[in-house]
Amino acid sequence: MNLTQNFNWSELDRNSLADLLYLLKDKIVKIRLSNEEFHKIVTCQIRKFLPLRTKKGYYPDKKAGPPAIGGCYYSDHDRCREKSIEIIILYNQKHTHVEHTHQSFLRFCTVFADTVLHEIIHMRQYRKRRFKSLPDYASTAKKTKQREEQQYLGNSDEVDAYSFNIACELNDRFEGHKPQIVQHLNKNQKGSRCRADCWLMYLKAFNHDHNHRIIKRVKKRVTYYLNRSQIEKPFHKKDWITY
Repeated sequence: MNLTQNFNWSELDRNSLADLLYLLKDKIVKIRLSNEEFHKIVTCQIRKFLPLRTKKGYYPDKKAGPPAIGGCYYSDHDRCREKSIEIIILYNQKHTHVEHTHQSFLRFCTVFADTVLHEIIHMRQYRKRRFKSLPDYASTAKKTKQREEQQYLGNSDEVDAYSFNIACELNDRFEGHKPQIVQHLNKNQKGSRCRADCWLMYLKAFNHDHNHRIIKRVKKRVTYYLNRSQIEKPFHKKDWITY
């Protein structure tokens, strides 16, 4: 079945996307699977219900951990009405097998949902402006790695997409309590042992400078998305994300 044509992306929400993978729990949780077996089970489930590309990748050698998820949106494929969102599952090269607990697999499913919605936001951005690209943020950081990271994260499209991800993460963490979320956004977290999330990623990239214009933009956009995070959808209108 060709899911690509006339697929209604507006029907997807964070909970339904996570549940789509969590349906596999009896085949995955507390079962020792090879990377290949795990990859086949997960990607078959994704392709069965969603018009997404899937790809297998690996952590850099110095990193280790359970399977992680990344994503890409390809505007040139979308313009031709081909599959334009790719989900990349990253594996630890040192480990040949995967064994998830209920908690770790639920986390994997949630990251999958957040990644898909992040790329759908990019899809809407490009469709709305007829597939024109926006320039990256012009970073002046001295170190190459930080400059490249700031150029990527400071891009207007990424600020918007990550802001929805941050709103969802903080909504989960603080159980929808907006004053606590706002307080957390304004808190100086340099040197603190906060859990790794998208907000901390931005703070680290921009030196924990709450006066930096990118950090200010992210805060403003996260606040905008807080209500949307509670309904688990970045949009309330179907325009631009339904063919």
